[in-house]
Parts: sequence; structure tokens; C-alpha cells
Amino acid sequence: MTSTMQQRLFALLFALTLLLGGTAMQAQEQVRFTLSGYFQAIAQYGSEGDYIKVGNVIPPYDQPTTRMGIRRGRLATQATYGDLGAKIEINASDQKLSIFNVYAEYKPHWAEGAFVKGGLATIDFGYELPYSSSKRAAFERSLYMADLFPGDTDMGLMVGYNGTLCQSKRWQLESTLSILAGNGGKGMMKNSPDLALRLALTEQGSNHNVSFGLSGYGGYLPATDGYYAFDKGAATFKNDHMLRAYGGAFLTSTIKHQGGQLMLTAEGIMGLQPGWQNANLAVGHKAPATFENNIFVQRHFIAGMAQVVERIKPIDLELFGRYAYYDRNRHFDPKAQQDLKLSNLTALTEGRSHQLSTGVNYFLQQDHLRLSLQYDCFLRQKIQQQAFVAAKPLHMVTVGAQYKF
Repeated sequence: MTSTMQQRLFALLFALTLLLGGTAMQAQEQVRFTLSGYFQAIAQYGSEGDYIKVGNVIPPYDQPTTRMGIRRGRLATQATYGDLGAKIEINASDQKLSIFNVYAEYKPHWAEGAFVKGGLATIDFGYELPYSSSKRAAFERSLYMADLFPGDTDMGLMVGYNGTLCQSKRWQLESTLSILAGNGGKGMMKNSPDLALRLALTEQGSNHNVSFGLSGYGGYLPATDGYYAFDKGAATFKNDHMLRAYGGAFLTSTIKHQGGQLMLTAEGIMGLQPGWQNANLAVGHKAPATFENNIFVQRHFIAGMAQVVERIKPIDLELFGRYAYYDRNRHFDPKAQQDLKLSNLTALTEGRSHQLSTGVNYFLQQDHLRLSLQYDCFLRQKIQQQAFVAAKPLHMVTVGAQYKF
């Protein structure tokens, strides 16, 4: 985010705070200011430098690496008066200090559950993306989610409903329609915005919750110099816009039992993703991206995740296991005749990957303090001599502590 953008966001927040503060002079008892946040410090060991989230990994990158630092620190301030609200959230890491969320919100009292929100806010898509790492069992989301949404937040306008559907409060609905800039925290740099839709229906019983959700995301990326579309085993050069289209579904169930609770989750996502030749991150968050000697590519992908979390309540211990599958390009054939510029594709850009994660979390001080030990194994494919071959597995161990207030 540029300094000019930061100044504008701070100015917007300051104006909203003055507005709410001025109103507070007339109705002091109706104004609320809240402060919340969390802090995560971790140490990581990896058999290679890939996926290490803290510190600066230095060459050689294919050697065992140990790093420690601040993974994330969040500080949020929220002001509400009646149906109006404003929020700013600051993100800190061992790399930089930046704005994460800053938005204004309207929740009409005459339509309980409905809301309108505008500004920089977390993108509402899928299961893992909308939820903070302070609430997830694992520090990191599944590998594919980090590729599809390198920026967790985006500028835009969101309308939706989050509330009950009956007087018994057994059925609950979460729905959000978002009109987004598509650039991960920056203003509009295209002629039309991206759209995102998320629906989640929850049935809440005395000892269980079951949720089913659907999500969709659609947009485009200007590609003035053209791009390659991987389809039917070959790469075809095109001059039109690159599509960014995702569709996904998830199912999660929470079962309460005598010793705690068990949560089962499954998610699947597929679609078209615009990326680069030598990196698989979606480029929409930097559109229009311009990199010398880089090539835009559009991939057909499919991804999925299954997760089990067991919370043992008497001792406040949480155990989890997760498997994630990610096929970065379903239609790429390394044996097909390709353009010379695409002859040196890397393992991160083309190929399938499997991610196995497991860990234990121990909670103290009524869940304010969390101590974690997590293990990840990444199994990937790379292109070698016009064929997909299994790459050496990557192992990573994470030891972390989180304090939430």
C-alpha cells in the first residue's frame, strides 16, 4: 500500500472518529469504543526455505533453514454509535507495519442482521479465508488459498445478512455480496470491479452445528501484451482479458460430546486463475501487473481440503489434522509442444501438490494464551525432461505462541 493511500485511509478514519465523537457529546451512553487484537511469535524449521513465514531466508535456498520472528500482530479499534460503526486494524510483522482493515459500516436496527460495509475489508470467500488465524487450528491456511488470494483484504462495498431465519434461532444465514477493486488493498485500476458472493446456511442443534456454504468470485485482469491460456494440453496465446473465476463449496460440522467437541470440515474450489510463468500467485491483487520478461498465464485449477479438529475441554487441549490437495493446472501437458518462453516452468507454477498438516494447541488464561506445535509436509510435482516427477518432500516444524485480547 502506498503512503498516499495510507494517508487517505487514516484521514477517512479520523473523520469518522470525529463524527462519532461529536455525536457522543449529545448521547454519551450510546457510543462505544473497543480495542482488540492478538500477537503471534513463531520459530520455524524447514528442510528448505519454501513456506518459511518469518525472517529473511538467504541462499542457498535448498538447505535446512531455521527462522524465528513475529508472524503477525493485529491491533483493532472500533467505534459504534447506534446503527453506525467504523473500524481500523493495523497489521505488524517482522517485515513491515501496514493497514489491514479500515471501513465504515451501517447495521440498520429495523432490519436486524443486515449490513452495508465500505472500505478496506477481508474478502468473504470460502471457509478459511474469512477467519482470522487467531481462531483457526493451524497458523497458515491451506496452500491453495494463499495462491488464490495473496491479499486477504480488498477495497470495495459489501452488503449482506448475518442472522437467524426463525424465532427458535435454529437456522442461521450468512450472506455477503461484495463489489471489489480486485487489487488487494488498492483502489480501482480497472474499468470494472470484481464480484464475490458467499452464502452459508447453519443448522444449530443442542449438541451439534452443521453448516453448508457456497462461494463464487469473478473478475478479469487487463493483459495488454497478451497471455497464454493452458487448455487441452497446449498453451494458446490470446490478447483478450484474463479471467479470474473461482467457485467453491464447503461443509463443516461441530459435534459436542462429554469430553469437548469434534469439528469436521471439507472444502473444494475450482476455476480459472491468472498468474505468471514463474510464480503461481494470482496477479489480480497487483493489476495491472507489469514485470519485465515475465509472462502472464491463465490456468485451470482444482483444490480441496479435509480437516479434523478435536478440542479436549477438561485440559484445554486441541488436536488437529489436515490434508489439502492442489492441482495448479489440470490441462497442462509437459509433453505437448510449448512456446520456447514456457520451456522452463518450475515446480511451483505447474504441477500437483499434497499438504499434510498436524499439530497440537494448548490454551491458557481462558483461551487468551495459546501454545502451539505444528508439522507440515509438502509433496509436490515438478517438470523434468517433459514429464511430471515427484519432487523431494519438504518438511516444516512450527513452534508458536499467541496472545489474544
